[in-house]
Amino acid sequence: MKSIFFLLLCSPLFLFGQEQQKNGNKASHFIALYTLGENWDTQKPPNEQTHFKEHSAFLKKLRDEETIAIGARYSEVGMIVFKAEDLNAAKALITSDIAIKNNLFNVEVHTFSPFYKGCIE
Repeated sequence: MKSIFFLLLCSPLFLFGQEQQKNGNKASHFIALYTLGENWDTQKPPNEQTHFKEHSAFLKKLRDEETIAIGARYSEVGMIVFKAEDLNAAKALITSDIAIKNNLFNVEVHTFSPFYKGCIE
C-alpha cells in the first residue's frame, strides 16, 4: 500500500522531470541585484558613466537572446531575473559585464525560486 501511495505521489514529478529533459530545458532562473559601485561618479548622469554604454549593450544582448526574463528597479537597486544552467554559470555570465569588472556596479547573484509564476502585462 505504501509503495502505491509513493508511486502516485512521485509520478507527476518524475514525468515533469522527463518532460523538461526532452525539451532540453535545463536552465534555471537566477536574480542579479545591482547597486552602484565605487567607480560610479555621482556628478555624472548614467549615460556619461564610464562603461555604462557597454553595460547597456550587454543587457540588450541578453534580452535579445531571451536570457533575461524580466528587469526592474526598486529603491536604489536594479534587478534582472535571468536563465542560466546553474549558479556558477549565472555568476560567470553576470560578472563578465565590463561594468561589473570595473566596479561601476556591484552585483549579487542568487537562485530565484518563484512560488507563484504570476503574469506581467
